[in-house]
Amino acid sequence: MLSGLSGLSGLSGPQSGPQRIAERIYRAQRTGVTFARVYLGIKSQQFVARRIRPPDMAQRWSRLNRESAESIYRCAIELRGLILKGCQFIGSRADVLPPEYVETLSKLQDRVPPKPFEIVRDCVEDAIQAPLEFVFEWFSETPIASASLAQVHEARLRTGERVAVKVQYPEIAALVNSDLANIRTLFRAVGVIERDFDLMPLVEELGTHVPMELDFINEGHNAERIAAFFADRDDLYVPAIHWEHSSRRVLVMELIEGIKISDAAGLRKAGLSPDSIMRTLIEAYCEQILRRGFFHADPHPGNLMVQPGPPTRIVFLDFGLAKELPKEFQRGVVSFASALLQGRTDEMTRALVELGFETRSGGANSAKPLAAIAERLLEVATRLRNQSYLERDAVRGAADDLVRLIRQDPIVRVPSHLIFVGRVVGLLSGLGRTLEAKVDMVQTILPYIAESAQSAGASRATPERKSPDEGPREADPDNAEC
Repeated sequence: MLSGLSGLSGLSGPQSGPQRIAERIYRAQRTGVTFARVYLGIKSQQFVARRIRPPDMAQRWSRLNRESAESIYRCAIELRGLILKGCQFIGSRADVLPPEYVETLSKLQDRVPPKPFEIVRDCVEDAIQAPLEFVFEWFSETPIASASLAQVHEARLRTGERVAVKVQYPEIAALVNSDLANIRTLFRAVGVIERDFDLMPLVEELGTHVPMELDFINEGHNAERIAAFFADRDDLYVPAIHWEHSSRRVLVMELIEGIKISDAAGLRKAGLSPDSIMRTLIEAYCEQILRRGFFHADPHPGNLMVQPGPPTRIVFLDFGLAKELPKEFQRGVVSFASALLQGRTDEMTRALVELGFETRSGGANSAKPLAAIAERLLEVATRLRNQSYLERDAVRGAADDLVRLIRQDPIVRVPSHLIFVGRVVGLLSGLGRTLEAKVDMVQTILPYIAESAQSAGASRATPERKSPDEGPREADPDNAEC
């Protein structure tokens, strides 16, 4: 029965209740079957490696990895929505995944098959309430990038400026809602089976923030807010927004050209230092997370490019997903990072408890198992002293140890904000591996930690005031939607 529903994933028009239910069932089945096959393939290969030990085991693993990655890629391309966004992130983890996965899934960052130009034209004309030619002197029919929620076209305004026009896929809101519903159902089921682990806070965090990516007005304000953070630096840049032609589903911004940040060969050909670029990127996220408490939360190489100088600068793109950290959580992150850099596991443990981590034993009893985890994290951090990534074997070893420690007294509560901070850490580690960059992490991060710790101490003594302008602004109801 479900095989007859395969066309549903590309629906763009209004859907009846039965159609929506059928599509949701199909998406859940398509995803579940794909990842179940990948999982079973890995387990069977592990059995062969342990019991039979054939001499061509390396080639067997490479072939399986390639087939599995291509299977996931096809699923992501068909379903799009949150499934594709998750695969974008996976494809950036060169520090963890085999190269076959990275090579295949990294194509999802900006090379998703685009929608026909007729759909794009209709969407833009609905937004500007005029024929395309009234606003644009020239508009490319071929997109310069296409990703999970939208595609981008180069154009030239009647006033002469070259711009990038980001156009949201018409059906994407329904797909995102469907995926969120499926994830909620899945995680509730996991909660019934695995009572020691509560995943729902993470789901609710996704449910709050991912739909905000569908509001390009919110994205534009996020971009301007982070651009202000970099105002005093000439090595970090955010494209300007053309508000007069933007709406909730069409965003017109300054066109920026450069080298994709994960293109190590392209960077070296341009005479750019991967070490310097990596250091600058780490500083950019320290500025956002540790100093400002608001950051670009969709970090994958498709959203970052490098412009050769002078001055050489990293350009941030796509601010649909940005995260505001509560002040107490931001202080907890600073406390943990400060203790980590100083090698103080007791303070690391205390910071983990203050951040909201809790094990099954609960309360004060959580401190001992969290201390063991802190010690292992400190060992990993020590290895990162002079490089921005870990070798895969080191990552797997650390992961195995952490899993063993967690199973001894399972972590039942994880602060939901970490899902976004974790994505940043994952990007930096994966990109560091791709670029083979060598960066003194301690010397790079320490000034931000010191300043943020001092500011946190001062703010505890002074009652906080929230600016009336703080946070994203509401979308203008007069802006047209496509």
